[in-house]
Amino acid sequence: MTDWKMYGQIQEHKRKGFNKSQTARLLGKDYKTVLKYWDMTADEFAAEKENAGLRIKKAEPYEDYVVECLRRYPDMSSAQLYDWILEQNNGIKLPFKERSFRSYVSHIREEYDISKTIKARQYEAVDDPPMGEQAQVDMGEIIMETATGKHKKVYCFAMVMSNSRQKFVYWLDKPFTTDTFIKAHNKAFAFFGGRTKEIVYDQDKVLAVSENNGDIIYTEQFQAYISIVKFNIYLCRGSDPESKGRIEAVVKYVKYGFAKHRIFHDIETLNDKCIAWLNRTANAKVHETTKKIPAEVFALEQQYLIPVAEMNNKYSVNTNIPYPVRKDNIVLFKSNRYRVPKGTYEPKKMVYMIVENETVTITDKETGEIYARHPLCHEKGRLIGQKRDRDYSRTQEQLEENILAMLGGSEPAKQLLIGIHKEKPRYYRDQLGVIKNICLKLTDTLLIESAISYCIERNLYSAGDFKSAMVYLNELNITSERVAPIVKLPGLPEKYRNMSPEIRDLSAYEDAMRGSVING
Repeated sequence: MTDWKMYGQIQEHKRKGFNKSQTARLLGKDYKTVLKYWDMTADEFAAEKENAGLRIKKAEPYEDYVVECLRRYPDMSSAQLYDWILEQNNGIKLPFKERSFRSYVSHIREEYDISKTIKARQYEAVDDPPMGEQAQVDMGEIIMETATGKHKKVYCFAMVMSNSRQKFVYWLDKPFTTDTFIKAHNKAFAFFGGRTKEIVYDQDKVLAVSENNGDIIYTEQFQAYISIVKFNIYLCRGSDPESKGRIEAVVKYVKYGFAKHRIFHDIETLNDKCIAWLNRTANAKVHETTKKIPAEVFALEQQYLIPVAEMNNKYSVNTNIPYPVRKDNIVLFKSNRYRVPKGTYEPKKMVYMIVENETVTITDKETGEIYARHPLCHEKGRLIGQKRDRDYSRTQEQLEENILAMLGGSEPAKQLLIGIHKEKPRYYRDQLGVIKNICLKLTDTLLIESAISYCIERNLYSAGDFKSAMVYLNELNITSERVAPIVKLPGLPEKYRNMSPEIRDLSAYEDAMRGSVING
């Protein structure tokens, strides 16, 4: 339908007495279009068309670029194309508006026969929550072309304020983990200048382990995180798309309005360009639903957000992750090596790395003993801390007390440790570490007591022997009775002790064997 034909039909329906809604429905036109031309005279419409033509002409210098983009990416929207031109002009205002450019793109598509297929998805309208009440979070992925012609899958985290529609996006070149998921939250809160009371999520493995009839079991890290930051969570179910419709629309907008057709160079550049796009386009354009500019509404909503400025100093995403101590008495943490005192290492020794106020505190996973404190290093590949020997007497004594308690604290347990110390004095600490690990796995009290008795009665004084005894007795299912003591056989009578066996010549045995063959 040509513009003049459309205008004439609108005026004809008006003369026949149809109202605006009826006219829009009968003509299959948007109500806003009918409203625009309802009271417009023919002269005003002609002037409007002439001005539109002039505005379109202002876009003609970009014709070659527009044609090239549409031919390469037929599904590209006029909004994305308009943003690309803005990006090339470093955000400088263009001599034509986006609405005029939309008409120009339609004209180019018709002239050069470049069609576009649009798949519409239906949503049910949901009331906006009050300012500062709710944000929605979701993740997406898209394959981008690299500068070398290869393809790279990238992953995005998006958060949108449910009231203002202010958006934040963070990209990674690898799938999100709970660690990076939390990091993305911290970046989002810094971008917004605070957090909402509630955040809406999909059920994802980075935040929730499982659901048991409505009881959500969160990952250990994420549970620790929300206990510090203290926001409410609304976890969507699979059959509840309307609850997260805003963020699903945002993820789609980010993927197809920003990332699609863009060349990937590196993740830092992608994030920088995305933030520029948010400020230039996504948060600066009138929202189709609210008819308001998100950034302008957010200027009001921001005052309702809860400050989280000190959150990063209160919580480390690594607090609940145990790290192993290496044989050279260092702990690998965030691509750096942090020293612990010499002698800290023992087999399967695990520690916690607690980050607070730019300080890393290294503590024993089991006892909570503090081994070292170091400044947090933001570089990579560094060795942090000075060489320092441990107070062996104190730490070994403490370890010995702990092991003795695990063994039941009995006199036989003390005897076992004394025997091990006597047999292997140089490796006593390592021996204690082995006993500790086996007792953590096999915690049955009777089994431990039986293993102690087993070793003492056989003079087996080593951690390896104790471990073997524990495993052996456990396989025998020793649960209700102690190991029977070793029965000592009576010695030979005195009259037989000095006797010697008769020694026969070898030929006697040969004759016996030949005889057996003959007789057989």
